[in-house]
Amino acid sequence: MARSAIALVLFMMAGSTGAVAREALVVVARVTIYPGEVLRESMLSDAVLEIAETDDAIRGREEAVGKVARRTLFAGRPVSTSSLDERYTIANGSLVQLLYEKPGISIVASGLALQSAREGDAIRVRNVESGLAVTGVVSKAGKVLVGN
Repeated sequence: MARSAIALVLFMMAGSTGAVAREALVVVARVTIYPGEVLRESMLSDAVLEIAETDDAIRGREEAVGKVARRTLFAGRPVSTSSLDERYTIANGSLVQLLYEKPGISIVASGLALQSAREGDAIRVRNVESGLAVTGVVSKAGKVLVGN
């Protein structure tokens, strides 16, 4: 009895093609989003698509809002987790604070970021006063810790 009910449901889902149609609610781009753009709520909408198209797709908009597009996201297409990245804490070319701290000494200097980086990433920064390039680690506060 139970098997025949399941077979009937599968038959009804298959329609005339004989294939089982499985769908999922996913997030799609409402407009074309270019690499480096920060995703906003207004750029996204929900759509029901076949499972084959949604392998890596994000299921909730809250997972995408505030992240950065790694590649072009076309309007009407699913937004995948692999096409998004976290926002940079420090952007290339921005003015940052270099911080060197050891017990009993603390030195602060201004620097120019030579690349973009996130919290915990190593970053190259040019000291504005000396012109020397140094490498440090990005802190949560957006400062570059050197000499650690």
